Amino acid sequence: MIYVISFFHVLFCVALVAMILLHSGKGGGLSSSMGGGMGDTFSGTTVMEKNLTRLTLIVLGLFAFTNIILIFMG
Repeated sequence: MIYVISFFHVLFCVALVAMILLHSGKGGGLSSSMGGGMGDTFSGTTVMEKNLTRLTLIVLGLFAFTNIILIFMG
């Protein structure tokens, strides 16, 4: 059981790093190179950026949940 949770923990960790890198900061980030920064000029934040933020928070919650489970199982 601990191996399955560890697998998901590593999966959420890699996904979280990738999603954080996709966010556009002051310099534009990696999302602007994929066309995500174009709408920032016209409408503030784009729908894609809001959905990416929501998805990042969900993955962060899952990462924290698996982290707590691994602490109590270990």
